[in-house]
Amino acid sequence: EAGGLSRPGKAPTMQRLSAAALWDTMSTAVRADLPRLFFLVAPFALLPAVAVELFGPPSPTSLDAISNQQLLWRLAVPSLIAAFGQLAATHLVLRGNATPREALAAALVAFPSYAMAQLLGSLPVGLGVLLLIVPGLWLFARLLFLSGAVAIAETGTPLALLRRSWALSDGQGLQLTLFLVLGLFGVIGIGILAEGAGAALDVVARTSGMDSVGRFLHALVPAIGNCLVTIGVGGASAAAYRQLVAAPR
Repeated sequence: EAGGLSRPGKAPTMQRLSAAALWDTMSTAVRADLPRLFFLVAPFALLPAVAVELFGPPSPTSLDAISNQQLLWRLAVPSLIAAFGQLAATHLVLRGNATPREALAAALVAFPSYAMAQLLGSLPVGLGVLLLIVPGLWLFARLLFLSGAVAIAETGTPLALLRRSWALSDGQGLQLTLFLVLGLFGVIGIGILAEGAGAALDVVARTSGMDSVGRFLHALVPAIGNCLVTIGVGGASAAAYRQLVAAPR
């Protein structure tokens, strides 16, 4: 083909993602650098979660009892801080030779556009979840799942991040949604195990007369689980982005 032009009628075949293969890729990347990832993300995902549990408003006893203050301090603020750590983890997985300082600097630059893109994308995703859970997951996979990696690797305005995420995931929505379903089961499993372990340690400590220690352990163990989930989400976004960018379009 002269001049580097491809022969008409011979469009490249798009490489299809596999949810299972993506899970393996993410797991391998995270395990290979887990100590650095953990100490990078812990100040943003672990410490705020412990602080809120120990010093924040009490947990609501039911959904009807949730106040605006509890939503702000127990959900919105910790999630926003953890999202910064997630971006740093995404950078560290995308650029394996990067230092934690470089990852934090990249996250600082990308965070405003990323946070606004998450806010804009949450509107259609939330509507999809309300209508039926599967459309919500599919929209999350197409709009928000890759936006962290796109924000780190390419930068851009919030709308540009969403458009790029949508374009990258074209034809891959089903596999990304399946991956998110697998991840959702993983998150639920980690949450149950961490909460159970924290509660058990709390009971043991209180039985020994160490109420403060028990309360701290009950806050710490689930926070460690939350930190691992944050690392996993950042690593998954990076792994999916790398495969989709490398795939022929």
